[in-house]
Formats: sequence, structure tokens, C-alpha cells
Amino acid sequence: MTATDSHVDTHEQEHEYEHPSDRKYVTIALILGALTAIEILLFVLEDDLPRSLVKVGLIGLMIVKFWIVGAYFMHLKFDNKVLTQLFMFGLVLAIVVYFIMLSSFEFSFWNDGIEDPGLPGNS
Repeated sequence: MTATDSHVDTHEQEHEYEHPSDRKYVTIALILGALTAIEILLFVLEDDLPRSLVKVGLIGLMIVKFWIVGAYFMHLKFDNKVLTQLFMFGLVLAIVVYFIMLSSFEFSFWNDGIEDPGLPGNS
């Protein structure tokens, strides 16, 4: 065994984990499909449901789907915890920026569609 073979074996042992089976990936895809169907249903029934339920529901489903994709398809569930924490920091940062943008451009997001006559474009 050469020094190169020893290095490869050590590297492979450090990153060994039980890789999900094809069946697991299909199950995850079906779960993501069901969550997407719920998102579409929330959008279609938007006029019949309370606006706050739709908003919180869509944001909650976004976070859950983001975590599932990151955990399984990006293998964060099996990687070093530091990488997972870094990825979660990115998720939190994205949500904060998302809410800042909603506050800046979508004036009716926080007040459930009540128009402020003092805002430009409202009479």
C-alpha cells in the first residue's frame, strides 16, 4: 500500500455514511410533491381562507421544503454540523431579506390588503 492509497482510504472512512436508497429518494420526492400540492391549494383557495393563514402557510411550507431539499438532496444531513449551521444561517438570512423586501415593495403584505391613502398610487 502506498502513501496515496492510505490517504484515499482515510478520506473515504471520514465521509462514510449510509447513503439513502432510491426508495428513500422517491419517498422524499413524493413528500415534496405533496407539499407543493398544498402550496398550490393554498394559492387557489386564497380568497376563501384568512390571508394570515395563507401567508404563514406558504412561508412555513417554503421553509420545510428548503430544509428537506438541503438535508437530503444536498446531503447536509450527513455532512459536518458546521456546514448545516452555515446553510441554516443562509436560510435565516434569506427569510429576513424576504420580509424586508415585502415590507419595502408590497405595502399591503402586513396590513392584509388595507390600502393607505397616503401611499403613492393610492387614492
